[in-house]
Amino acid sequence: MHQQGPTPDQDSLTPREAEMIDLIAEGLSNKQIAETTALSPNSIKSFIRSAYRKIGVEKREHAIEWALERRGGRAAG
Repeated sequence: MHQQGPTPDQDSLTPREAEMIDLIAEGLSNKQIAETTALSPNSIKSFIRSAYRKIGVEKREHAIEWALERRGGRAAG
C-alpha cells in the first residue's frame, strides 16, 4: 500500500496544496502547473512535496489515485 501512518485527510491540505493535487489529477505536468498558476517551478515542487506528505503518498500516480478516489472515481474535466 502506498499510504503510511494515519488516514490522510483532504482538509489538512492548504488551498494551494489541494490545487496542486487537483491539477496533477487533471494530467498537468509541473511545467504546465507553473504556467497555469504563475508560480515558479520550485514553488510547485514544494507545494507538491508538502501535499504528498499530508496525503501519505510518494509518487505522482498515487496522488492521482488519491484525488480520483475523493472525486468518487470521476476523471477531471
